Amino acid sequence: MVRQFAKGDRVRVTSLTGAASDHVVVATALRSPRVGDIGTVVDIAGRLGGTGRHHTVACGDPDAPQLWLAVFAAHELELIAQP
Repeated sequence: MVRQFAKGDRVRVTSLTGAASDHVVVATALRSPRVGDIGTVVDIAGRLGGTGRHHTVACGDPDAPQLWLAVFAAHELELIAQP
């Protein structure tokens, strides 16, 4: 079954394919994502030259600096809550 996510969904990182630093979108991230981190899906885009989708996830509290902004495949995430 293919996992479906939408913008605004809260998700948990369940696995990392490749190095954690390969997922980071912004070089100024405070750290790389880790398994167990929880974030919010902020964008969904088709994969260039392939099938499936990339999910851009932001991790951090609204009152604190963002820990990271990173891209994941659906199989690396699990749904925690929907808005």
